[in-house]
Amino acid sequence: AALQHNLLPLSHCTTHNQMLLRRTTAAAARRISQRRHLGYVELERDVVAPQHLAEYRAMLAAHAPTRHKLDKGYLGSFGVDVGRASSVYHLSVFEDYDERDAREATEGLRFFHQGVQSLESSVFKEASATLNEAGLPGLQDGLDAVQGCAFELRTYELQLGYDTVPNFLEIYSGGLKDKMEHDDSGESRLISLLHSEAGVAPLNTVIELWRHESAQGAQRSRLASRKATSWRRAVNHIAELSTRFETQLLRPIL
Repeated sequence: AALQHNLLPLSHCTTHNQMLLRRTTAAAARRISQRRHLGYVELERDVVAPQHLAEYRAMLAAHAPTRHKLDKGYLGSFGVDVGRASSVYHLSVFEDYDERDAREATEGLRFFHQGVQSLESSVFKEASATLNEAGLPGLQDGLDAVQGCAFELRTYELQLGYDTVPNFLEIYSGGLKDKMEHDDSGESRLISLLHSEAGVAPLNTVIELWRHESAQGAQRSRLASRKATSWRRAVNHIAELSTRFETQLLRPIL
């Protein structure tokens, strides 16, 4: 009888855990909101001839310490496992375009390779308010790129219009909280949420960058998230705003 008295009903435990998660998320959001917001985020894409791809990736890995030293905003480079397989992506941040100009003028920042067929670049703003509301730090905390982990680059191209991106972020924010509460896999976390400012990315492009413990971990996280009904409704509403969507699986070049 004493044991039964000390046991709580399962429904009570679940509700209690959800309340703890909300309080923890709210506290994290307050701490994060006090941080300095990022200026701009740049996503560069190199298209490489397939026969040169392995060599180019190896040279990038060797050059990474030099680039980190010369460019304090450099976050890392990625090869593509599933998606645009001949592409290599580079991610960096900069405070303003004066800082970017100074960066681009730095000798030795990049190296030439005959296998690179074309270069692309797009500049984004991070949706800091949306991330902070969910208790997420965004790119301020870096990528936590380690051997074996995988990154998922999810790209939405939205309808044109001034209100489209704000509407997307409002819908996404409501669904994200539900997804995070229901995903008990521990495999995945949202690293950043970006919307386009300039470059080859069309206007009203939104990017999610997720970090997964492994490629299969991404699938376990996705399966767990199916229990989140608010998240599923949000995805349906986002589909109505979208003209195109793609997802790619990336690996950090280390």
